[in-house]
Amino acid sequence: MKKSEAAILEYLKKVCTEQKAQGRDDVTGCCAGDIAGGMGLQRTNVSAVLNQLYDAGKVIKIKGKPVLYAVDLNSGKQPQYHERNNFDMLIGGSHSLQKCIQRAKAAILYPPHGLHTLILGPTGVGKTMFAEMMYNFAVENGVYSPSAPFVSFNCADYANNPQLLLAHLFGCKKGTFTGADKDRPGIVERADGGVLFLDEVHRLPPEGQEMLFYLIDKGIYSPLGDVDNKKKSEVLIICATTEEIDSSLLITFTRRIPMNISLPALKDRTMEERFELVCEFFKIESRRVGKEIIVSTNTLRCLVLYHCSGNVGQLKSDIQLGCANAFLKCVSRGKKSIEVHNTDFANHVRQGLLLYKNRAELVDRLLKGDAKLCFKPNRAEEVVEPDDDSLPQNFYENIEKRIQELQEQGIDEQDIRFIMSFDIENYFKKFIHNFEQGVNKDELSKVVDNDIILIVENLLKFAGEKLRKLFPAKVFYGLCLHIQSSIERIKQGKKIINHNIKDIIEKQPEEYAVALHFAEMIEYKYDIRVPADEAGFIAMFLAVDETAAEILQRKPIIVVATHGKSTASSMVEVALKLAGSDNLFAYDMPLDKNPKVAYEEIKDILVKNHQGAGALLLVDMGALNLFGELISEETGIDIQVLDMVSTLIVIECARKAFTGSTVYEICEDIKNNQSLFANYAASITRTLVPEKDHIIISLCTTGEGSAMKIKTRLEDKLNLTDKNIQVVPMSVNNKKQFLAKINKLSKEKKIIALVGTFNPDIYDIPFIPVSALFEDENLQQLQGAVEKAELEDVYGQVFAAMKSELKEIDIEVYRQLFGDFIKAIQENLQITFKPEAVVGLIMHLACAINRTRQHGLCPPCFSKAELKQKYTYEFFCIKKSIKKIEDFYEIDFAEDEIWYIFRIIMSI
Repeated sequence: MKKSEAAILEYLKKVCTEQKAQGRDDVTGCCAGDIAGGMGLQRTNVSAVLNQLYDAGKVIKIKGKPVLYAVDLNSGKQPQYHERNNFDMLIGGSHSLQKCIQRAKAAILYPPHGLHTLILGPTGVGKTMFAEMMYNFAVENGVYSPSAPFVSFNCADYANNPQLLLAHLFGCKKGTFTGADKDRPGIVERADGGVLFLDEVHRLPPEGQEMLFYLIDKGIYSPLGDVDNKKKSEVLIICATTEEIDSSLLITFTRRIPMNISLPALKDRTMEERFELVCEFFKIESRRVGKEIIVSTNTLRCLVLYHCSGNVGQLKSDIQLGCANAFLKCVSRGKKSIEVHNTDFANHVRQGLLLYKNRAELVDRLLKGDAKLCFKPNRAEEVVEPDDDSLPQNFYENIEKRIQELQEQGIDEQDIRFIMSFDIENYFKKFIHNFEQGVNKDELSKVVDNDIILIVENLLKFAGEKLRKLFPAKVFYGLCLHIQSSIERIKQGKKIINHNIKDIIEKQPEEYAVALHFAEMIEYKYDIRVPADEAGFIAMFLAVDETAAEILQRKPIIVVATHGKSTASSMVEVALKLAGSDNLFAYDMPLDKNPKVAYEEIKDILVKNHQGAGALLLVDMGALNLFGELISEETGIDIQVLDMVSTLIVIECARKAFTGSTVYEICEDIKNNQSLFANYAASITRTLVPEKDHIIISLCTTGEGSAMKIKTRLEDKLNLTDKNIQVVPMSVNNKKQFLAKINKLSKEKKIIALVGTFNPDIYDIPFIPVSALFEDENLQQLQGAVEKAELEDVYGQVFAAMKSELKEIDIEVYRQLFGDFIKAIQENLQITFKPEAVVGLIMHLACAINRTRQHGLCPPCFSKAELKQKYTYEFFCIKKSIKKIEDFYEIDFAEDEIWYIFRIIMSI
């Protein structure tokens, strides 16, 4: 933890230093989420460390939502910090509630005494709290003094008795109605000089609404039963309703309230905000009971997904009820902490788990895996299991342990199967995550049989060809250990149950088919029966890190809208060819097009195609500049607008959207770097669509700047100008996105090497450190890869020509067998082939196979006796290496044939 503290403190110092270097008079600090994202750490762990640093006096905490942290850069002198206002503490203040807050601030600050406001929204969205925050904002900004009243009244409380309702509102004279035994002041009088909040204002009768708008117009009113008594009251009125304005309120009333604010329902807010709300409510309950609350992952999944018709209010109530049930168990069992499970909640909450599989990607990104969260009065932190440096154990034991826990909780078998269908995938992810940093192969061989390691190597080679993808090294290590455990389990007669098998077969049919083939190999080798459920587990390994689909699911969309008949379409057409993206849309607006029609058509494109990650509207000029904000306000879609669009800007936006940047990040980056686009135009174009068949990827861990320098040096050192090889620069800043990009490239091109300062552990692709470019000895490895790629071009042409010449042999199968043969010869004899020798050998060996299968005779090798005296070892190496070809074609090469092959190989 000390190491983490130092690293996080150093990162925070760097951020604050950069803020100060930008010429600011103040330092804004940084939140835990931004630090976690920047350092690639868990947000909950970062939050815990920041609180420890705060307790130690090493950082300064700035209250708000989110809480910000900063360091003192002025040698003991306190730096200047922004004073954060009341609305900064509101969850969603920078996203779904941003426009609501802007309107609220405008309503409060508008001279001389603010604007009367109507807050709209369904039950439970927080209208009362929002009104209170408007009042607090007014006090913070000196619009009202701290002693100014805030009076809240719910019109629904007396809706069945209109006279009593109006009496409470405006006061009444003694004897006005039965029970009015004295003169009573109303809440309008109590609110004089402050704010009056009227909830459920639609329950106010028409005569009450008329009295209220008279107060708004004139600033005077009369108590009920005392029309001659005119009283003054200077009050800002904030109303709230769950109803449609036109159906429940007089037009004469609503037109006197100029500011309308619509608060979104919980279902219309982002899942990130909902998760923040869930965390906040658990912290509140922790403060209430004075105990830690540990919440299971499945519970958190339920709470961020279930249908919550009562919005934020119901979410809070449901969490209170769940905590109450868990508290009862905690007391009865004498535990120090309250452990909350999904079984502590009502059925409608637990049904949220049914929605998990369709939204697993987003939920898992929020919850950071399957760790439990521990909520304390002021913070949440991950429940971290003790570290274990040894190789991880198989996850069958975890599955059995989890089933036993559920049985002990009294959950029936059907529900256990349902819960386990989710948990299996998470246990798998946790297991495979152990190999992110790789494992030493020597260490692996101590616990895994070499035969299994060899089988897995062959499987991944076969799977890579069939599935046309690359695998991270963690798949190799994880699969080796898993197969070892699986074989042991089967031999011991233990059952293997995969509750997720149905989903695997439906969603990963290709991976499952390859896994079945692999299961047959294991059965043949070890004489055991591998169940279909185990093939499902193997398929999970082959489908790990399917990040291309993940990235495509929630990307910002880009709409290019320009004047003219085909301007936007032309730019999008070019960008689609270069970026290969599917999130680009064009809208051409002829000069005589009605702007209203154009507005509706652009809105329709955005609504139909947006994926929940916002949109970029790229425009040229005129009215199109205004459409983004208007459509955003109407639809709730986050839309950022960039004007003066060009083809290069469209390409760059598409590229950044593909790599997972948000609309805000893309927009900010384009604005800051427009002057650099001309310099990078050519390099961007070459990078997006490699023109040559073989690729070397140059890597750096931040942006692509260092990778570009490595690319230049590679091209210079290896003289690639006339070769069919291209260097493509890439960033490994986000490993998942990097893997998605190279998987996409590998389907069309051959990646021959990775060169950089950081090894990304891609299985079966050689990594060469950048230092090799400065060392002649190590540079030979890279030159060897280049020569091999050149040879493959020649071989490819030879094999292609043979397809029409030798129809008796499946050339693709032969090509694979020939490649294995050449590799074995090179390893055993330590020789490098000349291109002409390999071409000759391809042709000769194919003809020899064909002739031998037809029982033809091999011509005698007249130099055989002489060769035997000098090259006996080499002969037996070739004989051993060619055995695989003989076995496949069910032939035996004559001794003379082997010597002919030897002469071609050795160019004798």
